[in-house]
Amino acid sequence: MFNLLHLESVVKVDMIVRKDSEYRRTEFERRRRIELDAFSLWIVSKEDLILSKLAWAKPSGSELQLRDVRNLLASGADLEYLHRWAPALSVESLLEECIEL
Repeated sequence: MFNLLHLESVVKVDMIVRKDSEYRRTEFERRRRIELDAFSLWIVSKEDLILSKLAWAKPSGSELQLRDVRNLLASGADLEYLHRWAPALSVESLLEECIEL
């Protein structure tokens, strides 16, 4: 993992190297292209960001990651997709905890 920083606009982008698993290949295929000013880049889908944040929170119990997940869920997400992939990342209980709050 590494970061890109645009100092003028104070934008930080986290760059994560894709792992070679079925889920991570699917995550990569679901990415979407966005435009920032004259700059084009690919970003992860909301659901895949949720799953990644849950995976990051699992070993540490990071309240910051879980708060981010709850905020992302509050604006709507594809729950069927989340329930499909949560077992692959062993984050089912964390997902349910965030959905219930």
